Amino acid sequence: MGGYIVAAYWFTASTSFANPAVTIARSLTDTFSGIRPADVPGFLVGQLLGAIVATLLFRWLVPSLRADEKRVVVPHDSESENS
Repeated sequence: MGGYIVAAYWFTASTSFANPAVTIARSLTDTFSGIRPADVPGFLVGQLLGAIVATLLFRWLVPSLRADEKRVVVPHDSESENS
């Protein structure tokens, strides 16, 4: 894991982050690890595609999640909170 972080920081400007707000903020800085403003759309598209792929992969790896949802998620009833 440490080698990945070092390589991501050393060889890319992204420093392995996946937060669109950080991407935009880094495009406004003038440092060696900043992002050119022209590259921001590519980073944002990549982050969105990564989120979609991760979601689909997780749903494939854990197909019973939807069936177990009712058992795992505790319902919040506003009427029972007031009594």
